Amino acid sequence: MQRVAAAVLVIIVGVVSLAAVGCVDEKKYNAVLLRNREQEKLLAEKDSQVATLNERVAALTARAGDVNRIITEKDDLISSLKQERDATRRAFDELTKAYKDLATMPKPFSGVGIPEKVAIEIQALAQQYPDVFDFDAATGRLRFKADLTFDSGSDAVKPDAKAALTKLGGILTSDAARSLRINIVGHTDNDPVKKAGTIARLKELGKAPTNQGLSEARAEAVAAALKDARVEAARIATKGVGEAQPMAPNASAEGKAKNRRVEIFLSQ
Repeated sequence: MQRVAAAVLVIIVGVVSLAAVGCVDEKKYNAVLLRNREQEKLLAEKDSQVATLNERVAALTARAGDVNRIITEKDDLISSLKQERDATRRAFDELTKAYKDLATMPKPFSGVGIPEKVAIEIQALAQQYPDVFDFDAATGRLRFKADLTFDSGSDAVKPDAKAALTKLGGILTSDAARSLRINIVGHTDNDPVKKAGTIARLKELGKAPTNQGLSEARAEAVAAALKDARVEAARIATKGVGEAQPMAPNASAEGKAKNRRVEIFLSQ
């Protein structure tokens, strides 16, 4: 822009000089005048471009301010969310501890008539095998998780579950527990029996190759483990209900896992 202004100044000076001499060729004068107008036009265009660039710089500066503000707000939000997350985690840890403390406390005994000594012994056994079964003293129910008690499609009791059932048999043959009746119920999810080995095993046992047959076979396998631990057969009853009594919807793998179970009910 400075060069353009200088050029215009030179032209103006030339014109003035020619005028001062008093002898100006008209063609030269017109040529100088035309160049002056072109330079003025060029100068105006450059001024317009500079104005446009200034506007763009101002807009970018404003946007940069907005971006900085957004980044600051984002950092504040992240900090706030982290604080909420930490508070939630602390609350969850406190609830988990409270739940564990509650789980280790003796539960109230209700109308099923389980002697307190027997219930306490079974609770202690459940704490030794938390992944295998849980015990509800108020209802007299022991719930064995099928996936940890049996291999998929099998009625053979796994070693850990077998050990837990053997120790349970020792409790149930004690003098304090001899009057208790033992009702064993097998449950499945709603997946149909498909494995050739399972179908062959159920037919070998005289069972239908269905979830009903599998639930019956597993209930009887748990009963056999208790009998091996010297629990009297006359005290034990078994049945299978297949998929008829789900604990949870069979719409998810987690729900199906809850439904695959064998329950033992103790009562007078």
